[in-house]
Amino acid sequence: MERIREAQECLQREFEIYNNASSKKLPALDINCPENLETMLEFVTRRESLKQTKKPTYPPAAKLKSAIADTLLLLDNFDMKEFKEKGAKDK
Repeated sequence: MERIREAQECLQREFEIYNNASSKKLPALDINCPENLETMLEFVTRRESLKQTKKPTYPPAAKLKSAIADTLLLLDNFDMKEFKEKGAKDK
């Protein structure tokens, strides 16, 4: 499936950008494992919460979180991009 390959490449890029900008590196990423991706999304979300309270030097995580969520949905056979496009056409 072309779309999942595209999403996984985007996720890998965002992961590398985030990890390179972060003072503490993230654990290894398995882009084909939903459990690993769910854990990573939770980890990044918690880190982002800590950033707001303690002000450590973590980079913005919005793009990484979006890429993880998109890949998770595609692994579950749901394409949010296609769903949004279809909804826009119906209006």
